[in-house]
Amino acid sequence: MIGSAPSRRTLLGSIAGAGLLAMAAPARAAGAIKHYILVELLPGVDQLALDRWYMTYHAPEVRRAYQAWQRNYVSFRSYLPPEEARTRFGVGYGRMTEIHFDAIDDFRESRRNSLYGDNLESFTPPPGGWAKNRLFRSTTATISTNPDRLFLSQPTPPRDLPYIRWILFQRYPPGVAVDEGEAWFEAVHAPQLAALPGLRRFARYKVLGERSPFTRVTELWFDDYAQWRTAFLGPPPIFTPPPWGGDFPYSETKSMFIGERPDIDFIHDERVIP
Repeated sequence: MIGSAPSRRTLLGSIAGAGLLAMAAPARAAGAIKHYILVELLPGVDQLALDRWYMTYHAPEVRRAYQAWQRNYVSFRSYLPPEEARTRFGVGYGRMTEIHFDAIDDFRESRRNSLYGDNLESFTPPPGGWAKNRLFRSTTATISTNPDRLFLSQPTPPRDLPYIRWILFQRYPPGVAVDEGEAWFEAVHAPQLAALPGLRRFARYKVLGERSPFTRVTELWFDDYAQWRTAFLGPPPIFTPPPWGGDFPYSETKSMFIGERPDIDFIHDERVIP
């Protein structure tokens, strides 16, 4: 039996519903990117001092300047790395900020905004000024929202304590071509890293644009520091070294331990400034 045609009211309701769904969940561009800012506290600085300047002045000013392009603007307070992690791998302490854009061109276009331009001098400086600030040093890397290579992805269900995510900004040593480094990493190093005990997720990103001194970002997830320590320090794993030699991670790095959830959302949260 052939059913009756839908009424005009039903059709209008369906169209309106579809429109509301589209408004509620705007599509992400295939080329969406995230801009990482690794903010490392200088020796002797308390994070409260950084957060007061960051939350009072800098983040609101950045948001005001670039909100037409930003899709997400969050920041993660880092784990305080044990001395052994600092000594062995130079793991930093501070914040990792993550800002999303629909595309790399949107990120570049935002820097042309006439409200502030591409000049830090237009923003309220930290104590000591931009050239000699007394709070932090920062390094940036712009990458695709999704990894270029996902070598391992185990379940990461909610848990009482945060996961530990080791975020590494990396560049190969002087004299090592990126193509040479990547060929070794893909064929030799990545399979050995993926086999580390306790590793839950292993992703790799290519740095986009010309602003960062680094060429790759690597992300490794573990349940906690004890798992990370077992994998890298107790005892250290035996990796096949690259042709250029050296010790793991066989590259120049800046890195930080963070959890899976930010503690600040500058777009959706309203926070009391410390």
